[in-house]
Amino acid sequence: MFNITQVGKILKATNRLNMPTEFNATLPITITVKKQLNPIRFLLQMGNKEVETKSYTPLEVGAKYKAEILQKDSKIEIKNLTKLPNIFNKFPDTIKYSVDDLLKDNPLESNNKYKNFLLNHLANATTKDEFLFYSQMLLAFNQEIKHLFIKDEKKALIQFKHKKRKINFYAYFESLGAIGGEIYLTDEIYLNLMVEFQNSFYFIQKYIDELNGIRVNIKQDKIKPLFEISENNSLLNLKV
Repeated sequence: MFNITQVGKILKATNRLNMPTEFNATLPITITVKKQLNPIRFLLQMGNKEVETKSYTPLEVGAKYKAEILQKDSKIEIKNLTKLPNIFNKFPDTIKYSVDDLLKDNPLESNNKYKNFLLNHLANATTKDEFLFYSQMLLAFNQEIKHLFIKDEKKALIQFKHKKRKINFYAYFESLGAIGGEIYLTDEIYLNLMVEFQNSFYFIQKYIDELNGIRVNIKQDKIKPLFEISENNSLLNLKV
């Protein structure tokens, strides 16, 4: 059994951090690689602006990346360019769940309820991408990994693996980028949090009081998804 209300406070607080009331230029931004101009020069889309820049690391045309931006005089410096995980890039536009919707319906209440939740969406998928997305979620469930999909003003995707009194998780937020760690469900909730971007690390530290009542240890580190969408995964290997 997985009681989502035990971690609801973390979901609601973290999602508020994902939606700052005003634009914060210190947060990581999303960049789209529009065109490769020569072997080391690329045309990038940053918000409403297109910017030419050098990159000695190969970039994938059409892919989206998260990065920290520093502006010095008239020059823009791009730091920590990190490709968005496939699982977030494939997030269907048809998903409309808010945190409150998930806390109310609690599809994670039991394995059967969660499996039926995915099978229902798989059967009612209206696009190929949506069908493939929920297929991958079923494959993840076969590995005891469950997903929450959130779409308020910003998108978020959260992966859980529940073991007794501990939850391993990975999350990707549209504003904050990747975060991950462990939630310990003892007499009080303890959160061991890893943040990928330095700017997100400082931003969460600044508003750590949003996680009132939760003991938090936070550090900056590289984070990998618990489950990544792959074309090599197949429903033929799925047991339901």
